Amino acid sequence: DFVANPSGAVTVTEFFDYQCTYCKAAAPQILKLIADNPDVRFVFKEMPIFGAVSNQAASSTLAAGDRTYLALYSRFFATEHLDQASIDQALAANGLDPSSIKAKAGSADIQRHLLDNHALASALKIEGTPTFIVGDQIIPGADLPALKAAIDQQRKKVG
Repeated sequence: DFVANPSGAVTVTEFFDYQCTYCKAAAPQILKLIADNPDVRFVFKEMPIFGAVSNQAASSTLAAGDRTYLALYSRFFATEHLDQASIDQALAANGLDPSSIKAKAGSADIQRHLLDNHALASALKIEGTPTFIVGDQIIPGADLPALKAAIDQQRKKVG
């Protein structure tokens, strides 16, 4: 999983899908939260639930690696209609070869990673995206006020 602010004292984990309307609405606020709060370690859990294009976007982002992760995350959520062509355009715009990324994205390791994310979500009884976890709190949906409140509570615990 990609981790933003890896040395942060408070950990937030997000399960998301690039074609989820609520995830799309929350994404700019998530990026701002990461930028404004270096003490918040943010773990991105790709959980494609809306079909083949979602799976391709998630596996492509994982295949691309950490250097371009946030740029692709931002670009995929900013894309009005995500499809293979728009995924390829985003990869190329970030200096990546779409054919190479597609081959790597189909690897057993990356597909197993996505299955492991689904298994973890199932074990935690997470049924949709986005879902955030802060400490022992699970926050379903794009409830950013609840997410910020949970972060503040966790800061007090670790602080």
